[in-house]
Amino acid sequence: MTPKVSVVIPVYNSAKFLRPCLDSIVSQSFSDWEVVAVDDGSSDESPAILDEYAAKDSRFKIIHKENGGVSAARNDGLAAAAGEYVLFVDSDDWMDGAAFQMYWDEVCRTGADVVISDHWTWKENGVETEHQFFAQDFVVNDKTSIQALQRTVLYRGYSPYPSARCGYMFSALWSKLIRRQLLLENGILFSRTLKLYEDGLFALQVFQFAKSIAYKQVPTYHYRVLNNSLCHINEKRLVADSSNILNEIQAFMDVFDKERALEPAFLSRALFLTKKMALRSFFCRGAQGTFYRRYKAFKDLLLTEPYKTAVKKANVLKLCGNEKSYGKLMHFRLILLIAIMYEMRTRIRRR
Repeated sequence: MTPKVSVVIPVYNSAKFLRPCLDSIVSQSFSDWEVVAVDDGSSDESPAILDEYAAKDSRFKIIHKENGGVSAARNDGLAAAAGEYVLFVDSDDWMDGAAFQMYWDEVCRTGADVVISDHWTWKENGVETEHQFFAQDFVVNDKTSIQALQRTVLYRGYSPYPSARCGYMFSALWSKLIRRQLLLENGILFSRTLKLYEDGLFALQVFQFAKSIAYKQVPTYHYRVLNNSLCHINEKRLVADSSNILNEIQAFMDVFDKERALEPAFLSRALFLTKKMALRSFFCRGAQGTFYRRYKAFKDLLLTEPYKTAVKKANVLKLCGNEKSYGKLMHFRLILLIAIMYEMRTRIRRR
């Protein structure tokens, strides 16, 4: 019998957190689900844990494969899924016990292709914060409203229903229940080339073909933020990843956004990425080379597209939070000041 919901979980060396994740699904008040867990070449106890749950519960499907990355694992999970709707869950997070029932009640009430809910962010110090993506519940089924949600995927400042409690995670797929047939009919899969923001590109495609999207202001997902030193990422890697993200979004827009309705949000995403690169690559702890060399490399990056246009239009973009002041400095080309500020910030925190 076809389950109502398929839960796709990519798993890679998640033994420390895997049981709480799986237990949160087993304990759902709504029981018509299957789990498709993809062991992506784990070298810890994750494969054994998955097999243990499958032995106890026939609703678990386990795929063991060589490591190929999260996108490939999710694609394999989708291929094996049989549910009417699909939900993506990360193996170090967990679900609220009433999550699936809330999702299915909204499907029955609205008939939406996509149902969106809210989340909590849990940090390793034990503090958990509730986030609300939008200021009100809604159901939308017209192109203009759905484009507004696509812009929000690209950058939160373009939200049609701004919420003061919205974080940066609207592009994440774990907050969205998606009709599986929509994915099959339109050949929507995860990009194998992206290392970051693969969720966002996937969400843009889902929204492009969805006829109806519903949002319920109810938190259902516990998103675990793990402390790490990722500066902390190699400079060239983050620059390349950011370029790949923007290139794939640009390719999507070239096909589906001829009128360039997504352009302002796209440029805001580009500007956001320059800030991210400044903080995590060019002027962070462990960054290689002299300050002048790193400043020059950052400045040269800003002369390439689409960063150049994003900087030029920074004063008219709908920037949020700290990006507002960052955008003002960029608009007046105070790049050296930004570099000095971030460099000093890093040196002070190093003490």
